[in-house]
Order: sequence, then C-alpha cells, then structure tokens
Amino acid sequence: MTTTRYANALECAALSLMEEYQAGTWAPMPEERKLADGLARVQWSPHSFRAGLRELPPAVHEGRLVGVLDLAVPALEDNGADGALLSLHVLIDALAAEI
Repeated sequence: MTTTRYANALECAALSLMEEYQAGTWAPMPEERKLADGLARVQWSPHSFRAGLRELPPAVHEGRLVGVLDLAVPALEDNGADGALLSLHVLIDALAAEI
C-alpha cells in the first residue's frame, strides 16, 4: 500500500470511528482513552508513533483505536497526508477530552 493509500485509509478510518463515537455506537476502553490522552500531549512523528505502538498494553490491542493508529505511521511519512492527520487529531482530541 502506498503512503497516499495509507493516508486515505487513515482518514476514512478516523472519520468512521469518530462518527461511531459521536453516535454512541462505539465507546473506547479506558486503556484506549489513556492512549489518546498520551497522544494528544506529544508531537507526532513516525518515530513517536512506532514507539508508542510497541508499548501498548495488551487490552488496547483488543480495541478498535489501534487499527486506526497503525495507519498513522506511513501517513506521517507522507507530506500530503495533512487531511488524514487532521481527522486523526480530531478523534484523539475528542477521546482525550473525556478523561
């Protein structure tokens, strides 16, 4: 998958999860909220996302947020992925605000 495809997939996944969150059809686990809170506080780079994804608690791997975050590393490496990253920021900020 090319980085542009990753950016498109990231944007679609982040928007979809945000819509489900707002509609109340998806609720993040407490561990996912903690992860979102941590991500909301750091500067995003491919390196910081790789490091963060390596250190996830096992419960987070059972949730849906990690699938969206997996798409972020290649999107962060794509200079044309600003829209996708904005969608992810909106999702992360919404989840972190609930803590």
